Amino acid sequence: MANPLGIFFSRLAPDDKKFVKKIGISLLVLLVLSGLAWYLFATFGTMEIKKPQKIEQPAIFEMPPGPEEVPGIDDFSHHVAHEQAAEPVGDKFDEQAHLQLMRQNASKYNYKQAYLHGARITGSLLADKELIAEWGKVLLEAGKPKDAVFVLQKIALEDTVKSDVSIDMAFAMFYSGNADGAIEFLDSKMQNNSDSDLLAAKASIIGNNPDAKRSAAADTIFLKCMKSGNVSPRANYWHGRYLMERGDYKNSKAYLEKAVKAKPNEPRYIARLGMAEFYLKQDSNAEALYKKALNTNPYDYNTWFNLGELYLSKANESIVREDILRKTKQALEAYSMTIKNDSLHAKAHYRIGHILNWNGQHKEAIKHLSIALENMSGNIPVMQQLSAAYIKVGDTARAIGYLDVILQIDPFNKVAAEEFNRIRGKR
Repeated sequence: MANPLGIFFSRLAPDDKKFVKKIGISLLVLLVLSGLAWYLFATFGTMEIKKPQKIEQPAIFEMPPGPEEVPGIDDFSHHVAHEQAAEPVGDKFDEQAHLQLMRQNASKYNYKQAYLHGARITGSLLADKELIAEWGKVLLEAGKPKDAVFVLQKIALEDTVKSDVSIDMAFAMFYSGNADGAIEFLDSKMQNNSDSDLLAAKASIIGNNPDAKRSAAADTIFLKCMKSGNVSPRANYWHGRYLMERGDYKNSKAYLEKAVKAKPNEPRYIARLGMAEFYLKQDSNAEALYKKALNTNPYDYNTWFNLGELYLSKANESIVREDILRKTKQALEAYSMTIKNDSLHAKAHYRIGHILNWNGQHKEAIKHLSIALENMSGNIPVMQQLSAAYIKVGDTARAIGYLDVILQIDPFNKVAAEEFNRIRGKR
């Protein structure tokens, strides 16, 4: 039987055959595209679009000059990046290898990596009292005080628990926002334990109270500790920190020197002594101590930031252009190391943005200043730098927008008002 479609094509003229072929190909392409569109709709068309959550804005504050200290028992990083711990070499999951890697990183002050390895073996860690103490310490140093409280409470209430565990538990409670509970906990431990470090830890927590009258109560407690005749390095360190926070840099230095003399390789004692030297205008000593501390603990973002502040202050004090450029470059390098170890360090991003603005790198400055503003919402110096950067890249609308926000916060800000009027006058 003859094929009707074949007969139809055989009777068409050549031009007609080409036209029919084009129509056929077009229909085939449309069929394929419609099938693809249906597949995409079936796969993704029903996905829910979530509404962005409102972010609460923190209080406005001005950046204080001088050394930086982010709250933490040992001044280590409060920001732990979401990274995956490297799997130890081998065909099977090796818990012992993760434990050793946790310990190795903790001994090198790399608590971010120590945490990542410990998090892989929490079941084993929580099954052993000694490991619970180690894991709680790692959590506290890695900036996870609430998790540390949850872990350490499994052993901290025992009468035979070591003072070190009790102190870690108290500071974990304090940095979780429960200062009164931390003090009560230490009081309960001191009923059956005469270790003066428990009393010194209590004084340190009281001394951190934002109420000056309440924090002053630490004076008497520290004095009692110092008279005990058996003062530990960390008690001297806590006392030195307390005195520094109250502006007594000379006596702070004296106690910190005792701590460093007893433990000459403890980086947090060395770095804190560097801060005392900075406040006492002994820049060379401060620089040497900061570098010594970072040689042992290169992950301490606080000390990197403080080193940057030292270099920047020296650049500001100089009148020699070459010296200003050299010190500013050194400051920029130190701030860059700060954000390498704490990617959300707002003040370091601000300093980097400020330096880049000064150096004419306005687009790069905007990137860092934007990160700073995300973490210090409403901060006037950051917005002033952002406004200046946007003016330079030709975005006057955004520049005016930031100046307008500044004037809403501080209507008497002369610098912002003059710049606002100047830009509006040009438009």
